[in-house]
Amino acid sequence: MPTIETCGNASVRRYFDYTGSVNEGIRLKFGSTDFCISAENITSIINHFKGQRVAGGFSMTNPPGNSVGAFVQSLGSSLTPRHASFICAILQHEGYAKCTLNGNAVMVHFN
Repeated sequence: MPTIETCGNASVRRYFDYTGSVNEGIRLKFGSTDFCISAENITSIINHFKGQRVAGGFSMTNPPGNSVGAFVQSLGSSLTPRHASFICAILQHEGYAKCTLNGNAVMVHFN
């Protein structure tokens, strides 16, 4: 079970564990919370943003329209823009994307 950090400035990053993979689906583990994200939802994210550089959009109150956070929220399944920060970190860890900072904003570069 890998332990990795969410994407973002050092002051807001969180360590978390996960099991599974992009192809199998993922179970996030942080604190006493477990949350499952289906392989279908992860594949939708990868396919939607393939080859693009977009904002992470992890704000719970106002994610930018064409951000990963807004798209994740549109998938339903109780997913929020905050989950996108974990998903993007996993996508980076598994080689599907790269997270960088543009000022305080996280940018996600999808392969």
